[in-house]
Amino acid sequence: MREQLPEHLLTKFGIIEGLGHRLNAEATILDFGCGAGRSVHVLRDFGYKAYGCDIAMDADTTYNSEDEDIDTDSMVRQNILRLISDNPYSLPFEDGTFDFIFSEQVLEHVQNYSEVTSELCRILKPGGICLHIFPSRYYLIESHVYVPFASIISSYYWLLFWASMRIRNEYQTGLSATETARLNFEYLRDCTNYLPKKTIKDHFDDYFDEVVFCEELFLRHSKRGRKLSTLIKWFPFLPSIYSTLKARVLFAKVT
Repeated sequence: MREQLPEHLLTKFGIIEGLGHRLNAEATILDFGCGAGRSVHVLRDFGYKAYGCDIAMDADTTYNSEDEDIDTDSMVRQNILRLISDNPYSLPFEDGTFDFIFSEQVLEHVQNYSEVTSELCRILKPGGICLHIFPSRYYLIESHVYVPFASIISSYYWLLFWASMRIRNEYQTGLSATETARLNFEYLRDCTNYLPKKTIKDHFDDYFDEVVFCEELFLRHSKRGRKLSTLIKWFPFLPSIYSTLKARVLFAKVT
């Protein structure tokens, strides 16, 4: 029955199984950066003890869902979805709660890596694991503002040039080039943090006993990566290129 899970969840389960870890029916799972809670809702439908948490913002903004079949408000009332405390930074769960924590497109927003990795480690059970999938530092088109190389070139004038070329994300239609560039500059400065791969690993190494990047397993188990994965035996550098230019997949474990 698990095969009926959405593709992105099957991919995550496939990666951790490829690393020798299988979740049983009693597993407790956290979606770190859960948004409206769709993944939590789906996992609970399949019998998992799933929870979610997201940044300490206004609840109506953080958990606003356009999906009529997701009762976000109900999950918030039941304490299934919880807000993260910002001052001091704290994930809203007891020590040793989870068997598995995952996130997708979250770590590129983390400004306080040391606090985040410490808290992720704290709420994992002994032997617990986590998996994080997030855009690479050198992603050709930054995935939030749609500007080429904006993850490493975020000056106002670079952003203004592309705004003048009519580059906009879906929320910027009708805005002037100067207003678009200003919003993009502020967003990239305040809401993104594209660290080098080694720096990210160093942060996780401070708290986790095993830390590996596993883009090859992602390509093998994700629907969009399977065709590319068939080429790896002839071009073994493909996972490295994928990690540099597209996405990073980080696995970490506590003993």
